[in-house]
Amino acid sequence: MRLVFFLSGEHPQLPRAEVLGALEAEGATARVLEAFDQVLVVETEADPVRVASRLGMSHEVWAHLCTSKVEELLEAVASSDALDLIPHGKTFAVRVRRVRRSSPQVGREKLSREVADMLRREVGFRVDLERPEVELSIALTEGVGVVGMKLASTARGQMGSRRPKHRMAFHPSTLSPALARCMVNLARTPRGGTLLDPFCGVGGILIEAGLMGIKVVGVDLDPEMVEKARMNLEGYGVRDFRLRVGDACEWRGRRVESVVTDPPYGRQASTWKRGLEELYRRALPVLADALKKGGHMCVTSPSELDLAEMAMEAGLEERGRYEQRVHRSLTRRIYVFRR
Repeated sequence: MRLVFFLSGEHPQLPRAEVLGALEAEGATARVLEAFDQVLVVETEADPVRVASRLGMSHEVWAHLCTSKVEELLEAVASSDALDLIPHGKTFAVRVRRVRRSSPQVGREKLSREVADMLRREVGFRVDLERPEVELSIALTEGVGVVGMKLASTARGQMGSRRPKHRMAFHPSTLSPALARCMVNLARTPRGGTLLDPFCGVGGILIEAGLMGIKVVGVDLDPEMVEKARMNLEGYGVRDFRLRVGDACEWRGRRVESVVTDPPYGRQASTWKRGLEELYRRALPVLADALKKGGHMCVTSPSELDLAEMAMEAGLEERGRYEQRVHRSLTRRIYVFRR
Protein backbone atom coordinates (compact mmCIF):
# COMPACT_ATOMS: atom_id res chain seq x y z
CA MET A 1 0.00 0.00 0.00
CA ARG A 2 1.13 3.55 -0.71
CA LEU A 3 0.48 5.75 2.31
CA VAL A 4 0.56 9.54 2.52
CA PHE A 5 1.60 11.05 5.83
CA PHE A 6 0.46 14.65 6.21
CA LEU A 7 3.17 16.01 8.51
CA SER A 8 2.93 18.79 11.07
CA GLY A 9 5.77 20.85 9.62
CA GLU A 10 6.96 21.96 13.06
CA HIS A 11 10.51 20.81 12.32
CA PRO A 12 12.29 20.27 8.96
CA GLN A 13 13.39 16.65 9.69
CA LEU A 14 11.76 15.25 12.82
CA PRO A 15 8.22 14.53 11.50
CA ARG A 16 9.57 12.50 8.58
CA ALA A 17 12.09 10.69 10.80
CA GLU A 18 9.32 9.89 13.27
CA VAL A 19 7.18 8.26 10.58
CA LEU A 20 10.04 6.02 9.45
CA GLY A 21 10.90 5.14 13.05
CA ALA A 22 7.27 4.27 13.83
CA LEU A 23 7.02 2.02 10.76
CA GLU A 24 10.16 0.19 11.83
CA ALA A 25 8.80 -0.14 15.37
CA GLU A 26 5.68 -1.76 13.91
CA GLY A 27 7.88 -4.32 12.15
CA ALA A 28 7.06 -2.96 8.70
CA THR A 29 9.28 -2.19 5.74
CA ALA A 30 9.18 1.33 4.31
CA ARG A 31 10.24 2.71 0.95
CA VAL A 32 9.98 6.46 0.52
CA LEU A 33 8.42 7.20 -2.87
CA GLU A 34 7.96 10.97 -2.62
CA ALA A 35 8.93 13.60 -0.09
CA PHE A 36 7.63 17.17 -0.15
CA ASP A 37 7.17 19.92 2.40
CA GLN A 38 4.82 18.37 5.05
CA VAL A 39 3.98 15.41 2.81
CA LEU A 40 5.63 11.99 2.76
CA VAL A 41 4.54 9.14 0.48
CA VAL A 42 5.71 5.70 1.60
CA GLU A 43 5.22 2.20 0.25
CA THR A 44 4.67 -0.13 3.21
CA GLU A 45 2.64 -3.09 4.42
CA ALA A 46 1.99 -1.44 7.81
CA ASP A 47 -1.52 -1.05 9.23
CA PRO A 48 -2.21 2.68 8.70
CA VAL A 49 -4.49 2.98 11.73
CA ARG A 50 -1.92 1.42 14.07
CA VAL A 51 0.86 3.61 12.73
CA ALA A 52 -1.30 6.75 12.93
CA SER A 53 -2.08 6.04 16.59
CA ARG A 54 1.67 6.31 17.38
CA LEU A 55 2.48 9.60 15.68
CA GLY A 56 2.91 12.95 17.40
CA MET A 57 4.25 15.08 14.54
CA SER A 58 1.78 14.13 11.79
CA HIS A 59 -1.87 15.05 11.31
CA GLU A 60 -3.35 12.32 9.11
CA VAL A 61 -2.61 9.19 7.10
CA TRP A 62 -4.12 8.73 3.61
CA ALA A 63 -4.19 6.04 0.97
CA HIS A 64 -2.22 7.55 -1.90
CA LEU A 65 -4.25 8.02 -5.08
CA CYS A 66 -2.02 10.18 -7.24
CA THR A 67 0.49 13.03 -7.37
CA SER A 68 0.54 15.52 -10.20
CA LYS A 69 1.35 19.06 -11.19
CA VAL A 70 -1.28 21.41 -9.80
CA GLU A 71 -2.52 22.39 -13.25
CA GLU A 72 -3.13 18.72 -14.11
CA LEU A 73 -4.85 17.71 -10.87
CA LEU A 74 -8.39 17.26 -12.23
CA GLU A 75 -7.18 15.01 -15.01
CA ALA A 76 -5.07 12.98 -12.59
CA VAL A 77 -7.92 12.46 -10.11
CA ALA A 78 -10.23 11.48 -12.97
CA SER A 79 -7.88 8.72 -14.05
CA SER A 80 -9.32 5.22 -13.79
CA ASP A 81 -6.63 4.08 -11.32
CA ALA A 82 -7.54 6.77 -8.82
CA LEU A 83 -11.29 6.38 -9.16
CA ASP A 84 -11.11 2.61 -8.76
CA LEU A 85 -9.51 3.02 -5.34
CA ILE A 86 -12.39 5.14 -3.99
CA PRO A 87 -15.26 3.02 -2.54
CA HIS A 88 -18.35 3.50 -4.68
CA GLY A 89 -21.77 4.18 -3.23
CA LYS A 90 -20.40 6.26 -0.35
CA THR A 91 -20.93 9.88 0.60
CA PHE A 92 -17.80 11.95 0.30
CA ALA A 93 -16.16 15.31 0.89
CA VAL A 94 -13.09 16.90 -0.66
CA ARG A 95 -10.65 18.73 1.62
CA VAL A 96 -7.84 20.83 0.15
CA ARG A 97 -4.90 21.82 2.32
CA ARG A 98 -2.27 24.35 1.32
CA VAL A 99 1.21 23.82 2.75
CA ARG A 100 2.58 27.22 3.71
CA ARG A 101 2.16 29.39 0.58
CA SER A 102 2.35 26.70 -2.08
CA SER A 103 0.43 27.32 -5.35
CA PRO A 104 -1.09 30.68 -4.30
CA GLN A 105 -2.81 30.95 -7.70
CA VAL A 106 -5.07 28.02 -6.82
CA GLY A 107 -8.17 28.71 -4.76
CA ARG A 108 -8.75 25.90 -2.26
CA GLU A 109 -12.55 26.15 -2.25
CA LYS A 110 -12.69 26.38 -6.06
CA LEU A 111 -10.46 23.33 -6.47
CA SER A 112 -12.51 21.41 -3.90
CA ARG A 113 -15.74 22.17 -5.81
CA GLU A 114 -14.22 21.22 -9.16
CA VAL A 115 -12.97 17.86 -7.87
CA ALA A 116 -16.30 17.16 -6.15
CA ASP A 117 -18.26 18.01 -9.31
CA MET A 118 -16.01 15.75 -11.37
CA LEU A 119 -16.52 12.86 -8.97
CA ARG A 120 -20.29 13.33 -9.05
CA ARG A 121 -20.28 13.24 -12.85
CA GLU A 122 -17.89 10.31 -13.21
CA VAL A 123 -19.06 8.04 -10.39
CA GLY A 124 -22.23 9.50 -8.97
CA PHE A 125 -20.96 10.11 -5.43
CA ARG A 126 -23.06 12.21 -3.07
CA VAL A 127 -21.39 15.07 -1.25
CA ASP A 128 -21.74 15.24 2.54
CA LEU A 129 -19.57 17.92 4.10
CA GLU A 130 -20.71 17.19 7.66
CA ARG A 131 -20.23 13.42 8.05
CA PRO A 132 -18.75 12.01 4.85
CA GLU A 133 -18.06 8.27 4.66
CA VAL A 134 -15.07 8.99 2.41
CA GLU A 135 -12.79 11.99 2.70
CA LEU A 136 -10.68 12.83 -0.33
CA SER A 137 -7.70 14.93 0.72
CA ILE A 138 -5.49 17.09 -1.47
CA ALA A 139 -2.25 18.66 -0.25
CA LEU A 140 -0.85 21.54 -2.31
CA THR A 141 2.89 21.54 -1.74
CA GLU A 142 5.94 22.58 -3.76
CA GLY A 143 3.94 23.08 -6.95
CA VAL A 144 2.26 19.66 -6.91
CA GLY A 145 -0.96 18.22 -5.57
CA VAL A 146 -0.80 15.00 -3.57
CA VAL A 147 -4.18 13.28 -3.49
CA GLY A 148 -5.26 10.63 -1.03
CA MET A 149 -8.19 9.01 0.71
CA LYS A 150 -8.12 9.65 4.45
CA LEU A 151 -7.62 6.48 6.49
CA ALA A 152 -6.86 7.77 9.98
CA SER A 153 -6.13 10.79 12.13
CA THR A 154 -3.07 10.63 14.35
CA ALA A 155 -2.69 10.90 18.11
CA ARG A 156 -1.93 14.61 17.74
CA GLY A 157 -5.52 15.66 18.28
CA GLN A 158 -5.60 14.28 21.83
CA MET A 159 -2.28 15.75 22.95
CA GLY A 160 -3.64 19.14 24.00
CA SER A 161 -4.93 17.80 27.30
CA ARG A 162 -1.45 16.42 28.06
CA ARG A 163 0.48 19.65 27.64
CA PRO A 164 2.75 20.24 30.65
CA LYS A 165 0.56 22.98 32.11
CA HIS A 166 -2.50 20.67 32.10
CA ARG A 167 -0.85 17.75 33.91
CA MET A 168 -1.56 16.86 37.51
CA ALA A 169 2.09 17.60 38.37
CA PHE A 170 4.04 20.26 36.47
CA HIS A 171 7.71 20.99 35.88
CA PRO A 172 8.89 23.75 33.50
CA SER A 173 11.67 21.72 31.84
CA THR A 174 9.49 18.80 30.70
CA LEU A 175 9.15 18.03 26.97
CA SER A 176 6.03 18.68 24.94
CA PRO A 177 3.85 15.61 24.23
CA ALA A 178 4.64 15.87 20.49
CA LEU A 179 8.40 15.74 21.01
CA ALA A 180 8.19 13.07 23.71
CA ARG A 181 6.09 10.85 21.44
CA CYS A 182 8.39 11.55 18.50
CA MET A 183 11.40 10.44 20.53
CA VAL A 184 9.66 7.19 21.51
CA ASN A 185 9.15 6.51 17.80
CA LEU A 186 12.69 7.52 16.88
CA ALA A 187 13.82 4.85 19.36
CA ARG A 188 11.81 2.25 17.39
CA THR A 189 10.05 1.16 20.59
CA PRO A 190 7.70 -1.77 19.82
CA ARG A 191 4.28 -2.12 21.40
CA GLY A 192 4.54 -4.45 24.35
CA GLY A 193 8.25 -3.73 24.65
CA THR A 194 9.90 -1.97 27.58
CA LEU A 195 11.18 1.60 27.53
CA LEU A 196 13.53 3.04 30.13
CA ASP A 197 13.73 6.74 30.94
CA PRO A 198 16.60 7.06 33.44
CA PHE A 199 16.03 10.82 33.95
CA CYS A 200 12.24 10.63 33.98
CA GLY A 201 11.41 13.85 35.84
CA VAL A 202 7.61 14.21 36.02
CA GLY A 203 7.12 11.49 33.40
CA GLY A 204 6.43 13.28 30.11
CA ILE A 205 8.14 10.61 27.98
CA LEU A 206 6.67 7.79 30.08
CA ILE A 207 3.12 9.09 29.60
CA GLU A 208 3.35 9.09 25.81
CA ALA A 209 5.04 5.69 25.65
CA GLY A 210 2.56 4.18 28.09
CA LEU A 211 -0.39 5.41 26.03
CA MET A 212 1.17 3.69 23.00
CA GLY A 213 0.97 0.28 24.69
CA ILE A 214 4.60 0.22 25.82
CA LYS A 215 5.78 -0.91 29.26
CA VAL A 216 7.65 1.94 30.91
CA VAL A 217 10.33 2.16 33.59
CA GLY A 218 11.22 5.53 35.07
CA VAL A 219 14.18 6.43 37.29
CA ASP A 220 15.08 9.75 38.86
CA LEU A 221 17.38 10.88 41.65
CA ASP A 222 14.73 13.20 43.07
CA PRO A 223 11.99 11.43 45.10
CA GLU A 224 9.65 14.38 44.51
CA MET A 225 9.99 13.97 40.73
CA VAL A 226 9.29 10.25 40.99
CA GLU A 227 6.12 10.90 42.98
CA LYS A 228 5.00 13.53 40.46
CA ALA A 229 5.63 11.06 37.62
CA ARG A 230 3.41 8.55 39.44
CA MET A 231 0.63 11.12 39.74
CA ASN A 232 0.84 11.97 36.04
CA LEU A 233 0.94 8.36 34.83
CA GLU A 234 -2.02 7.36 36.95
CA GLY A 235 -3.87 10.53 35.98
CA TYR A 236 -3.67 9.64 32.28
CA GLY A 237 -4.62 6.01 32.79
CA VAL A 238 -1.19 4.44 32.26
CA ARG A 239 -1.05 1.24 34.33
CA ASP A 240 1.96 -0.78 33.14
CA PHE A 241 4.76 1.25 34.72
CA ARG A 242 7.53 0.95 37.27
CA LEU A 243 9.16 3.90 38.99
CA ARG A 244 12.09 4.09 41.34
CA VAL A 245 14.38 6.62 42.96
CA GLY A 246 17.91 6.01 41.75
CA ASP A 247 20.96 7.12 39.80
CA ALA A 248 20.95 6.56 36.04
CA CYS A 249 24.71 6.12 36.17
CA GLU A 250 24.23 3.06 38.38
CA TRP A 251 21.38 1.27 36.54
CA ARG A 252 21.40 -2.47 37.15
CA GLY A 253 17.95 -3.52 35.92
CA ARG A 254 16.90 -5.87 33.14
CA ARG A 255 17.72 -5.02 29.55
CA VAL A 256 15.08 -3.11 27.63
CA GLU A 257 14.05 -2.55 24.01
CA SER A 258 14.70 1.19 24.14
CA VAL A 259 16.09 4.03 26.23
CA VAL A 260 14.45 7.42 25.68
CA THR A 261 15.49 10.32 27.86
CA ASP A 262 15.96 14.06 28.20
CA PRO A 263 18.71 14.47 30.82
CA PRO A 264 18.80 17.61 32.98
CA TYR A 265 20.87 20.30 31.29
CA GLY A 266 18.71 23.43 31.22
CA ARG A 267 18.58 26.26 33.72
CA GLN A 268 15.42 24.88 35.30
CA ALA A 269 16.76 21.33 35.72
CA SER A 270 19.36 20.03 38.12
CA THR A 271 22.43 17.99 37.19
CA TRP A 272 22.96 17.26 40.90
CA LYS A 273 26.28 19.14 40.93
CA ARG A 274 27.75 17.05 38.11
CA GLY A 275 29.29 18.72 35.12
CA LEU A 276 27.34 18.14 31.91
CA GLU A 277 30.08 16.24 30.14
CA GLU A 278 30.69 14.10 33.22
CA LEU A 279 26.97 13.30 33.43
CA TYR A 280 26.79 12.02 29.84
CA ARG A 281 30.18 10.32 29.91
CA ARG A 282 29.18 8.29 32.95
CA ALA A 283 25.61 7.58 31.89
CA LEU A 284 26.01 6.56 28.23
CA PRO A 285 27.97 3.31 28.76
CA VAL A 286 25.56 2.22 31.50
CA LEU A 287 22.50 2.98 29.39
CA ALA A 288 24.03 1.32 26.33
CA ASP A 289 24.46 -1.82 28.41
CA ALA A 290 20.81 -1.54 29.49
CA LEU A 291 19.73 -2.02 25.86
CA LYS A 292 19.07 -5.36 24.27
CA LYS A 293 21.15 -6.08 21.16
CA GLY A 294 19.65 -4.08 18.31
CA GLY A 295 17.77 -1.81 20.72
CA HIS A 296 17.71 1.95 20.23
CA MET A 297 18.40 4.96 22.40
CA CYS A 298 17.02 8.45 21.77
CA VAL A 299 18.70 11.04 23.97
CA THR A 300 18.91 14.82 24.02
CA SER A 301 21.79 17.13 24.84
CA PRO A 302 22.62 20.81 24.45
CA SER A 303 24.04 21.37 20.95
CA GLU A 304 27.45 22.46 22.24
CA LEU A 305 28.02 18.97 23.68
CA ASP A 306 28.85 16.38 20.99
CA LEU A 307 27.89 12.86 22.07
CA ALA A 308 29.17 11.05 18.97
CA GLU A 309 32.55 9.98 20.34
CA MET A 310 31.17 9.07 23.78
CA ALA A 311 28.47 6.96 22.17
CA MET A 312 30.91 5.15 19.90
CA GLU A 313 33.12 4.32 22.88
CA ALA A 314 30.01 2.92 24.61
CA GLY A 315 29.34 0.58 21.68
CA LEU A 316 26.54 2.61 20.12
CA GLU A 317 26.00 3.27 16.40
CA GLU A 318 24.59 6.66 15.47
CA ARG A 319 21.45 6.49 13.30
CA GLY A 320 20.43 10.13 13.33
CA ARG A 321 20.82 13.55 14.89
CA TYR A 322 18.53 16.55 14.76
CA GLU A 323 18.71 20.06 16.18
CA GLN A 324 15.81 22.00 17.65
CA ARG A 325 15.92 25.55 18.92
CA VAL A 326 14.39 25.79 22.39
CA HIS A 327 15.02 29.48 23.05
CA ARG A 328 17.66 32.11 22.35
CA SER A 329 20.30 30.57 24.61
CA LEU A 330 19.55 26.86 24.10
CA THR A 331 19.48 24.62 21.07
CA ARG A 332 18.63 21.01 21.78
CA ARG A 333 20.29 18.16 19.89
CA ILE A 334 18.39 14.88 19.58
CA TYR A 335 20.45 11.75 18.93
CA VAL A 336 19.31 8.29 17.86
CA PHE A 337 21.73 5.43 18.62
CA ARG A 338 21.51 1.67 18.13
CA ARG A 339 23.31 -0.93 20.24
